[in-house]
Amino acid sequence: MDTNSYEEEKEKAKVMVIDDDDSVLKTTILILEEEGYQIEAFLTGKEAIDKFNNNVHAVVLDINMPDLTGLQVFKKIKSINPYVPIIFHTGTTAKQEERRDLRRQFRPHAYVQKGDPEQLMDTVVSAVESYGNILRSVKLSESLYEELKKSSDRIKTNTEDTIHAMAMTVEMRDPYTAGHQRQVADLARAIATKMGISKEQIVSIHLAGTIHDIGKMQVPTEILSKCGKLTELEYDMIKTHSQAGYDILKTIEFQWPIAEFVLQHQERKDGSGYPSGLIGENIFIEARILSVADVMDAIIQHRPYRAALGIEKAREEISKNRGILYDSDVVDACLSIISDNNVLI
Repeated sequence: MDTNSYEEEKEKAKVMVIDDDDSVLKTTILILEEEGYQIEAFLTGKEAIDKFNNNVHAVVLDINMPDLTGLQVFKKIKSINPYVPIIFHTGTTAKQEERRDLRRQFRPHAYVQKGDPEQLMDTVVSAVESYGNILRSVKLSESLYEELKKSSDRIKTNTEDTIHAMAMTVEMRDPYTAGHQRQVADLARAIATKMGISKEQIVSIHLAGTIHDIGKMQVPTEILSKCGKLTELEYDMIKTHSQAGYDILKTIEFQWPIAEFVLQHQERKDGSGYPSGLIGENIFIEARILSVADVMDAIIQHRPYRAALGIEKAREEISKNRGILYDSDVVDACLSIISDNNVLI
């Protein structure tokens, strides 16, 4: 970005500052206004939440406040706009481990100690620039998604490029699950290889894994990124993503039944899965492999509604339900991979 473009973007950028200490609030306003930012300042978290909108490019947030804590305000703002960068700006000295736990749980853009205006300024500049890049990416991905829908009946070649473009569309829209599809695809490929499945099938499994959550494009972003337990209705909306993914992919001529693999990746061996409640061998082996890889990654990785549970919890889940929910051969191959590498690959 050239200097003129940077200055123009900065002048248009709006930064929300929330701090119950009036003197800190005024000082922060002066620092940021001097750099050309538009400021919305609030002494309480409740007032800030009431006035928050998607025109805010970054948030500077105190943690210890009397009405609502900064952590409560963080969750509420992220439920409104999961993309906006939030900077924790605090006067409380925390141990390195406490700060690390805070970052893992909330994923703030940064954690800045009060009394360091230069660091604050640099961090706000970084946050605003990051948000601008996200907005451009989201706009591009939404445009790409619309083009993919319109032209899906004409797509006959370049299968892999098409699939990766679709995967990028999902990941750009939902920052919390960025990389999930890629990780599931890689683990599914490793499981299939371990099982001695044909090379052609392995390719199809990896491609299906790369877009297995494409149907989440039809689930509202506020549900995908909700910081808290989903309601029954919200969970039912999440469960539509398998069918939605199938509906998007079924008109595209792939070399393999990719749409069917995506449709079945939430089915379970005992018939308790969705959307069709298929049982045992009625589920494609490709989908059975994807389901185990999907469960493993979902448990291991961070989610908006909970912290990461780790590899041991994931191992416990598939071991406990081996032959019940998950195909025994698939589980054995997955556990063997973990044992051989001590980590997911």
